[in-house]
Amino acid sequence: MPALWTSALVALVLIVITPAASYADAGLLRTIHALDEARGYCLDVAGPPETARIDDPLQAHTCKYGAPLDDQRFERTADGAIRAATYNRCLAAAALEPGARLLLRACAAAPAQRWSMAWGRLSPASNPDLCVAVAGEKGEPAGTPVSISPVYRRRDVVLERCADAREASQSFRWSRVDERGVSAAEIVRGGMPADLATQIAALGWSEGNIPATYKLYASQPRVHEPSEIKVTKDVAYGPHERQRMDIHTATLRRAERPVPVVAVFHGGGLVGGMRANTTTFADYFASIGFVGVAAGYRLAPDSKWPDGARDVGAVVTWLRDHAREYGGDPERIFIAGISTGSLHAATYLFRPELVPPGTARPAGAILLSGPYSFDYSAPSKGELAYFGEDKSRWPQMVVPGNVTRTDIPVLFTTSEYDDPRYLTSHAALFSELVEKHGVRPRFRQSLGHNHVSQMLSVGTADTSVSREILDFIDRVTAR
Repeated sequence: MPALWTSALVALVLIVITPAASYADAGLLRTIHALDEARGYCLDVAGPPETARIDDPLQAHTCKYGAPLDDQRFERTADGAIRAATYNRCLAAAALEPGARLLLRACAAAPAQRWSMAWGRLSPASNPDLCVAVAGEKGEPAGTPVSISPVYRRRDVVLERCADAREASQSFRWSRVDERGVSAAEIVRGGMPADLATQIAALGWSEGNIPATYKLYASQPRVHEPSEIKVTKDVAYGPHERQRMDIHTATLRRAERPVPVVAVFHGGGLVGGMRANTTTFADYFASIGFVGVAAGYRLAPDSKWPDGARDVGAVVTWLRDHAREYGGDPERIFIAGISTGSLHAATYLFRPELVPPGTARPAGAILLSGPYSFDYSAPSKGELAYFGEDKSRWPQMVVPGNVTRTDIPVLFTTSEYDDPRYLTSHAALFSELVEKHGVRPRFRQSLGHNHVSQMLSVGTADTSVSREILDFIDRVTAR
């Protein structure tokens, strides 16, 4: 059979076997395979939507589910064209030959604007031996709005000879409806990986399992690359050697306006811990375009109650005065604490009379599994070292029963495998806020997590905690 007839027959077959329903498709035209981008690559108009460069060649770009989709929205028409409705232009090949780029051009009845799609291959209808393909081996970082994680990536898109060896890069499909409403900061999975959940459940709760949990998360992949973050280390906010913080900022996402600041305070039973334990937490917030701060504080027995709260206040005050130097917004400083860090943050938050006059106030607080009180009949060595041995003073030192400020938004969390002592003190504080002060603090129980895994999960494929925090920040800053 002559080659011309063969090509014509193949083209006819491809058009016939393409499901008629696909002509009504409107949405994202994306890669079937993940390639190096777990969210998939979508056909994309270069430039941000508000200043799209519609005359430039199209690109393959991270699919922007949940974001404005004008620069990725296409529709299949009944005559075989693929139209970008926002721009009233149609998909066109610069030439019907290998290496040609894809363009948006005024819609016309031209061979370069007629497409067939079958078995995942998108081809010019007049030349089905050519396939639209994602070029290169790995994407490069692209402009990414604040709070989207991980960073967007882009690759060139061209026509190539169809080849089985290139099937992964030459396979496309229309996005599904259930893929089009994923929230900001979405990543591959919305929950804890099954193998990790099994291991954490097996650990249960005990002080001795904290190092094992850190070990589990040491091998968990992050949703960002180290090159996306710059860390300014050992910034002093006070004279003591422990009054130091590391400030994490983005290298890829330089926002035009000041961004939220999230300062995190580590745990350690009042007598231990270090800001290095919260590095990954601060990294994550820098990776999404915020300013992340890993802060230290003075420890018992050299430091006594309420020095921890005063150190938290000193950090917020320093950030109020210097946040703009790092791109941060002094009006949107959030504090986050884990365990003892939550105790100190809560004491500062709910008892402002304990910190010096002029101490800055935060926009909000995230308190992860805090021990806001303790068992007076069996205090730990750390509690004795920090609160002292005068038992008569203890009820006036803890947070529950002593709240004097309630106008700062707060997000509380506990974990499924938390120490019951922490759950008791949390319940007492939460009840006081609701029943005595009439406020409605936000609360989340992190299922599947233990005392430290909540913090360690932030920046991994498990978004259960990070999404809650981001939504809290979004809601507070939108007021």
